Amino acid sequence: MRYAALNGDLVHSRARGIEATKRLEKALEAANRRYRVALAAPFTLSKGDAFQGLLKTPSRFPEALFWLEAWLKTEGLSARFGVGLGAVQGLVRGRAPSPARLTGEAFFRAEAALEEARKHRILAAVRSADARWDQATNAVFLLLDHVASRWSPGVWRRVLGYLETGDLKAVARAEGVSYQAVHKQFATRGVRAVLQALSALARGLEEGT
Repeated sequence: MRYAALNGDLVHSRARGIEATKRLEKALEAANRRYRVALAAPFTLSKGDAFQGLLKTPSRFPEALFWLEAWLKTEGLSARFGVGLGAVQGLVRGRAPSPARLTGEAFFRAEAALEEARKHRILAAVRSADARWDQATNAVFLLLDHVASRWSPGVWRRVLGYLETGDLKAVARAEGVSYQAVHKQFATRGVRAVLQALSALARGLEEGT
């Protein structure tokens, strides 16, 4: 069975000091609640401002990655991500209290992918056993990064609201604006295209597992 190891590291967090770590911890706690059913091992801090988690449902990683980045953006932070797909050793009945107790190709690939994301200063990189699939998937994330890098904190806040509710009307009510305003902003800023691309990637993972 394939798992998805998701590694991450905050970008330029030293200026924030301990406050950045506290905000990251808050984000990971929220992620563990939201993705509890999909996780084989919870998101935890590893070293410094680095973190990792293990998804037993690989098709959930595109949303989880994007949701985490949206949460961090609303806190004035950002991260780089590395995702590794593959086997994992050390699980007991399919779960573990911490990814630090696990090993396997998914984790090795996730670390290599994170190094690639750091090297090229991009949002995310993915590695699996299929180099051609990796090339296509990384192209999706490269384009996503290009589009999302132009979003203001306000857009990210609305994106997070939509990911939480799945309802543009709920986002509009929370923001105190019209539904049309949010709909237009999502269309003109490329939010809809990004969400559609992530959804297509998730469907591809479902079909491939």
